[in-house]
Amino acid sequence: MLRLFATLCALILLSPMASASALYDELLAAKIKLLGTSRPDPGMGLWAQQTNERLLSIIEGKWVDLGYSDLTSEDSMKKYCLKYGESFKKLTDSFEIIAPIVPRAKQAIHKEYIFKTGMSYNYRWNIQQQMEVLGTLGGNGKQILRNANGTSALLMMTPNTLLEVDFDLGMPFIWGRCPAE
Repeated sequence: MLRLFATLCALILLSPMASASALYDELLAAKIKLLGTSRPDPGMGLWAQQTNERLLSIIEGKWVDLGYSDLTSEDSMKKYCLKYGESFKKLTDSFEIIAPIVPRAKQAIHKEYIFKTGMSYNYRWNIQQQMEVLGTLGGNGKQILRNANGTSALLMMTPNTLLEVDFDLGMPFIWGRCPAE
């Protein structure tokens, strides 16, 4: 009985410390994942440069927008990647996304992401390619011009997942890397 009482007291007294430790671990992991350090004030300039370099060092490959992807099985994911995977290609200090040629497209459409600062990238579509592929009827040309340029925040969540928040659309996209062919 005394042993049970001592055990219960220990659990009650130590449980806040366990919670505090778990909270600390969670906050530390989040800071390291986002800022790359546990130190205070990592400095915007250095952090921004390192963030861009990390992203560009692993960006190349074929990716899909997971919001539209068929992830009901691994086979369906692979088929979706083969058909709709977009090529991410590193340029000098930026990168571009090249959309695949799908049945209604006559050619691939290019979208270039240019490093701005921190996690921010300006992007620009190749307008001529978009108009040739999508046409200009029914106000489509005005819509293409309206969305020709924009800004997104990009964050590598893992080496195979990229979070993009498009400031103009006000919505997140999550990109997933396709398996190597």
